[in-house]
Amino acid sequence: MATTKIAAGSVKEQSGAELSRSDRNAGAGASHGAMRKERIPELELLRGLAILGVIMVHATSAAVVRVHDSPMLGVYVFLNTFALFCVPAFIFLTGFVLFYNYYDKPLTLGMLRNFYWKRLTQLLIPYIVISAGYELLGHMANHRAWNPGAMLSLFWQHLLSGKAYTHLYYVIITIQLYVLFPLLLLLFQRLKMSVRLAVPLGLIIQWGFYLLNRNVLHVASKGSWSLSYFTPFLIGAFFGMCYPVFKRWFGSGEEAGNGGESGRRRTIWTVVMTALWLAVTAAFIWMYYELRSGGVVIKGYWYEAGYSAFTVLTTLALMKLCGFLYRKGPQWIVSALTDLGALSFGIYLVHPLILYVYRKFPPGSAQPLIYHSWIAGGYVVALGGSIVILLAAYRLLGWSWILFGPVPARFGRQAKQSGVQSAA
Repeated sequence: MATTKIAAGSVKEQSGAELSRSDRNAGAGASHGAMRKERIPELELLRGLAILGVIMVHATSAAVVRVHDSPMLGVYVFLNTFALFCVPAFIFLTGFVLFYNYYDKPLTLGMLRNFYWKRLTQLLIPYIVISAGYELLGHMANHRAWNPGAMLSLFWQHLLSGKAYTHLYYVIITIQLYVLFPLLLLLFQRLKMSVRLAVPLGLIIQWGFYLLNRNVLHVASKGSWSLSYFTPFLIGAFFGMCYPVFKRWFGSGEEAGNGGESGRRRTIWTVVMTALWLAVTAAFIWMYYELRSGGVVIKGYWYEAGYSAFTVLTTLALMKLCGFLYRKGPQWIVSALTDLGALSFGIYLVHPLILYVYRKFPPGSAQPLIYHSWIAGGYVVALGGSIVILLAAYRLLGWSWILFGPVPARFGRQAKQSGVQSAA
């Protein structure tokens, strides 16, 4: 998959849904439309890594449960647990892109109307259609009675909660963030709340909701509520509103090569944060290995705190890695991750269906090597099969957006006819 890098300033608008097509490029207008936003290619690379993490979580989920007596348990726990950064990373991207594009634009009824119309056509309609398909799949797989009234009632419940299939809760979280976004924009833009308070506000909201739910509300599916992810969301918002800070911290763009005192401080900061990230990652994976293997089960808030710290630090570490890859990494890696980022929304929607079909054909042998190869094959088939389905749909079906959201420019029918590729 080839990718064309385009210069800063030649960008399309990125909306807030990190997986939807409108999120895939840095925004098109700066303050009141007077300037054009700088494109941030590193975001697309992080999107590509995040979708690889999503597939890893789902491809290894069965193995983590079934291989308790195998020396491979540690490998599966590591892969499955480390990949849990994926959803918070997408939410970080949502916050970054939303505030990067809209923080310096006037909050008007016209802006809100256009904003929500795009969300309706680019996210909500595909979500409803895909949810209906997964709902029918679940109905047939579980041999439920064909009662139209009961089926519609159950589908409505699942649609509101994102439970038509296990992965669709994320879309509900994104919709909730869209609903809350104008209020947060009003807070920082009109009410002049300091941007520096974005990260503390995210921590307070997320942990306030967690403690309230643990002690009072007892909501069963707290992971389907956007308040559970407000820390990565508002960290992304902070960097989106303070893009020069983002460039300094992550070595993005021309400032990456600056030396002197600022370069030394950046190096020290990178070393400290890397050490902290490695320590948190080791502790988090150890907790989950002990949990999965029947060992020590830690009581209290440690799993929640570990998950929050690990996912945030991993997202930031991978963001740093993406900056390095874009500047100095092999072109084929940059191209592959950029294309995966462009296809990520469609891959997210379709890959569980491929895994479902794949798992209908388990290996006929109980030999460990065969089983482990079958698990690895699930990952490859889910990723490769999703890409094939999406490329075929984008090129052949004029209405593919109804299923998978907006078509990435370089993968659409017009791209096929013209033979020209553009960066997504």
